[in-house]
Amino acid sequence: MKRNKAVALASIALAGSFVLSGCAAKPSDTLIKVGTPNDKITFGYGNFVAKYNQAVYDEYYLQYMGEGYWSQEQNGKTMEQSVKDNVIDGIEEQYVDKLHAKDYDVKLTSDDKKKIKEAAEKFMSANTDKAIDQIGATEEYVEDLLEYETYQARVRQKIEDQTDVTVTDDEANQSTISYVCFSTASTTDASGNAVEKTDAEKAALKKQAENVAAASDFDAAAKKEGATVKTDSYTTKGDSSEDTTVGADVVDAAKKLTKEGQISGVIEVKDKGYYVVRMDKLLDKDATAKKKESLTSEKKQDAYQKIVKKWKKKVGFVLNEKLWKQVTFDDYFSQKTTASGDASGSAN
Repeated sequence: MKRNKAVALASIALAGSFVLSGCAAKPSDTLIKVGTPNDKITFGYGNFVAKYNQAVYDEYYLQYMGEGYWSQEQNGKTMEQSVKDNVIDGIEEQYVDKLHAKDYDVKLTSDDKKKIKEAAEKFMSANTDKAIDQIGATEEYVEDLLEYETYQARVRQKIEDQTDVTVTDDEANQSTISYVCFSTASTTDASGNAVEKTDAEKAALKKQAENVAAASDFDAAAKKEGATVKTDSYTTKGDSSEDTTVGADVVDAAKKLTKEGQISGVIEVKDKGYYVVRMDKLLDKDATAKKKESLTSEKKQDAYQKIVKKWKKKVGFVLNEKLWKQVTFDDYFSQKTTASGDASGSAN
């Protein structure tokens, strides 16, 4: 969800055959019981938020992964289970944000409410009756979602603005290298079978890497050997394993380079290839500034999440697991058109 944008919801259409979920639950049933204050979040609203999230995911994943991707497992959970868990977390987070909005002088103006109402009306009119039924949408639910998102964005921004964080030099300082890789990884033939490189092929690749390592002109040697020069920045005093671009072995070797322009020997990484790196900047000021900005943002977000966690614990949410199991992602949605802007957003 992006901040400081006019509210908007995408127009949704069903992809394929239309089959109602057949949930036995009533929209007014209590999905999440709220202890303090004595309140509830209805099944109807929770189902709508879940199905709307499904529609957004379907827009991006269905065309690449095909039908059935919701049942694919990762870390012991299906994608459907993971998204549904995130939906509940999000609903609870938005609830407590709205509950504490006054603490941060956050409120909705008449103009905000007008925009939200207009967006909700546009959403309802832009979708087919079948899509509306399948997603469980009502104009009230759409307005509620947009209001919650607006409160969430503004409360989060207020908390982050009021949070002072410190980023040390050891956390932020970045070194930048150029590198080439002569890959020894297996390839795939026309039949989809893995093809391993022979010992002779690996030896030839290692020789190419050695030629680059021995050259005085790194770029020219890399070009001569047909290698593509790439760059990577890493935290100078950080954990080498945190680098997901070239990996710990290459970063560890780069850290041994003490002068700018210095070229490493051949770095062999098992099942990946032969690397050669050149130290471009021991302290890259631009990369360091970007890293500091990123870390500052992360720490502010962490501070916000800690506050939200306390709010949630104090409120005391109780999820009706039996009702929640009735929400399934069996039918697929496609994004037909967009009302204006993003799939969802907050009022200005």
